[in-house]
Amino acid sequence: GASILAGVGVVSGWPVRIRIVLAFFGTLSFFLQSCGGFLWTGGIDFSRRALSLCTAEALKHRSTRMVPFRWAITSAGKIAADFAHAVRQLEGHEVVAVAARSEAAAREFCARHARGAAAYGGYEAMFRCDRHGADACYVATRPDSHRALCERLIARRVPTLCEKPLATSVDDVAALYAAAAASRTFLMEGVWTRCFPATAKARELLRGGAIGDVVAVQAEFGYAIANGCPDGVRGSAATGGMGRDIGVYLAEKALLAFDSRDYDLADARGVAVLGRGDGVDLTVAASARMVGRDPKRRGGVASLLWTGQCDTPEVCAVLGTAGSLRFAATHHTPRTLEVTTRTSRTASRTEVLDFPEPGDDGAHRWNYPGSISLQYEAASVARAVRAGAVEAPEWTHADSLAAHRIVERVRDQCYAPTADVDAAKPGDF
Repeated sequence: GASILAGVGVVSGWPVRIRIVLAFFGTLSFFLQSCGGFLWTGGIDFSRRALSLCTAEALKHRSTRMVPFRWAITSAGKIAADFAHAVRQLEGHEVVAVAARSEAAAREFCARHARGAAAYGGYEAMFRCDRHGADACYVATRPDSHRALCERLIARRVPTLCEKPLATSVDDVAALYAAAAASRTFLMEGVWTRCFPATAKARELLRGGAIGDVVAVQAEFGYAIANGCPDGVRGSAATGGMGRDIGVYLAEKALLAFDSRDYDLADARGVAVLGRGDGVDLTVAASARMVGRDPKRRGGVASLLWTGQCDTPEVCAVLGTAGSLRFAATHHTPRTLEVTTRTSRTASRTEVLDFPEPGDDGAHRWNYPGSISLQYEAASVARAVRAGAVEAPEWTHADSLAAHRIVERVRDQCYAPTADVDAAKPGDF
């Protein structure tokens, strides 16, 4: 009877704890029957099935509900605050530690954005401590500090998500990925756009040949810095300028169309308007040519524009031999994807796919538009880390390196830093 009841509990969808108790009695029944020599095959089968299924469900229940994915945050800045509130609203995730340059700043951040998290004054203090039990660390400091901080985390084998840009040169990016691979430690550059459902759908369509062979990509992205954008958008010679901040989003679109698994950068050129006093790449018109590794893949071109002198529509079009994909504004936080396919020489059909943002409880005033969707990136990291991977499939090490090569190749042609870098101010064009 206990065996039958255990089996009924499994197939009826009863709560986990009840099923575990039933499985116990079912197993006990099996044991007693075996000892007495009265084996009832049906009871044995039910007991075994109940025990197996309940054990699996108990482990699943424990991994997804009882043991959340725990985050440490290295920074007390604006994007770190947005990340903390996105994670707070993501089921199965929590922030357990925050490090800032001073303990007072870390405590203030925790009080406002990550209640209950441990506060550390100085990044090394958090790195050395293992009491917080973080599963991964999010690095959101200035770009010119990223390499040193990531190296320390990798040396301790701490899975790391680093805000873009991962570093300020291709060589530094390559060195970090080499270190992560050598120590089998997860490392991801925070190009969160790749984790959005709209991007995943576009990638699926492109790989499936929905618009034929890709011929060209057109994309732009710009802010009017003088209208109050954060100083970090402009950047400096030390942080890599606007190419490293927003140019990487455009390189991402080029690589979405010309997958880094199949294509290489053949050439990249650019012209620029440079900032007065610091030579920062304020406005850049860039072009890149991609070639296929397989001779059957002809490759194509990308036309990219980034600027800090005006707001742009921020749309992107991927043009193919049989149609096109269009990301409506804003393409770095895509919520709409337009898929156009040719039905004849003069006619076409367009389907609009919508991808709403995750729900938001409204408790936080976001510093950057769409930051609730940082949840997609956090979830991607958790999946990869729990799988024991060293990279996330959405934005691989190869993708990241290819993007930095495009930006650096363009910037090398038009970036001219001067001696009075510190004299430049936001808005001083």
